[in-house]
Amino acid sequence: MSRIIEIFNTYIFGPALPIVIFSAGIFLIIKYGSFIFLKPVSVIKVLTKKNEKGGMSPLKTAILALASTLGVGNIVGVSTAIYSGGAGAVFWLTISAVVAMAIKYGEVVLAVKYRVKNGGEYRGGAMYYMKDCLNNKRLSIIFAILCILNALMVGNIVQINAVKESVLSVMSVRPVNIGLCMAIIIFISICRGTKRISSITAKIIPFATVVYTLLSVYIIIMNIGRIGEIIQLIIKEAFSVKAISGGIGGYAIVRSVRYGVARGIMSNEAGSGTSPIAHAKTDLKSPVEQGFWGIFEVFADTVVMCNLTAFVILLSYKEYVCEKGLTGMELVLRSYGRYAGKTAEMIIIISILMFAYATVICQGFYGRECVYYLSEKKTSIELYTITYCIAAVVGSVISSELLWGMTDFNISLMTVINTVCILIASGEIKKATDEYFKTKKGDISLPEKSTSIQRLRRSEYQRISK
Repeated sequence: MSRIIEIFNTYIFGPALPIVIFSAGIFLIIKYGSFIFLKPVSVIKVLTKKNEKGGMSPLKTAILALASTLGVGNIVGVSTAIYSGGAGAVFWLTISAVVAMAIKYGEVVLAVKYRVKNGGEYRGGAMYYMKDCLNNKRLSIIFAILCILNALMVGNIVQINAVKESVLSVMSVRPVNIGLCMAIIIFISICRGTKRISSITAKIIPFATVVYTLLSVYIIIMNIGRIGEIIQLIIKEAFSVKAISGGIGGYAIVRSVRYGVARGIMSNEAGSGTSPIAHAKTDLKSPVEQGFWGIFEVFADTVVMCNLTAFVILLSYKEYVCEKGLTGMELVLRSYGRYAGKTAEMIIIISILMFAYATVICQGFYGRECVYYLSEKKTSIELYTITYCIAAVVGSVISSELLWGMTDFNISLMTVINTVCILIASGEIKKATDEYFKTKKGDISLPEKSTSIQRLRRSEYQRISK
């Protein structure tokens, strides 16, 4: 089974995914007028804007989305990318994040614009704009199902698998017991609703991020003299084509690009259509302003966090990767432990536990929202919750090799589908963006579903501003 999935990932999504992400990202950056790079001050101002009323604060929605993205992908995912694609994978991971900012911005704008208020709260995401913007209900149903599977695999099984490896590195315990304990904690957490989940993530994510960042920065500063060497290694392996018969050098580049982009997407979820579910909960009325938070999400997750992990690992690249062939959690623990001792290993383990817990409950929330979209019946949501908890137990015993293959396949399929939809709807995203920067007022970029009073206020503002 793992061989079949690997063949499919290598020969179909392997070449297709980087092409889709890079071409779509560059196209959207140009179409938006390159404001991501030309108007950074406008984006920063929005990130410090006071909250409005009506839903979750934009900061909390961003943290909720970051709870899903900041996790195993930033730690174990990076080590897997380096092991599988070489040091050059770090370059492609970073470049994919830069171009993916435009994709993330677009999907967040659409999610807020086409959200609905149902069950007393805002609900939105890729499935909603596929149905209401693209008028394709069948595709929205397929995507919701894929999103549920993604929550079970990437959001649950992958995280629990990393937790298991972390715990087993410091104590002897049956893996299934780890899964059972996590299943109980997950059940209690996600059954308490969106507000409780956002409250938990708002406490965990900032603390875990600061601790992990400080540790990584400390190690990098202690080895500051080798940073130039590492950057040179990354660039060299990202573009090196060795004159070896059979095209091994060319294959190395393809492999480097593939794993760099795939792990980058798994980490920041740009284009996959999952985090817009969280962003749709915002109390901001402007889709564009919430889109700025999407840009920040990708930057913080991949450009900053993933690169911190990568640089620490690459300090021991020759010994641990090239000679000993370490990967996954073992590679991360050995790399950090080499420069900061057992204390660093314990910090990594605790960080992974915290990140994984936040990611699991956030992805559980994504899955519940997709189930709600397919069926508002309480029994359907309860059945999903039970299945999600069972998946946690599975994550503690499943093979990691099969796991990563299934993960790449599912998230690649979601990303291709959703990115194509964003491209189709790019005209609406551009229109909202142009209106926002023309007026410097976000509340005019409301959906056409807005009330007559809102439309009157919008047209009156436009008339006055002229």
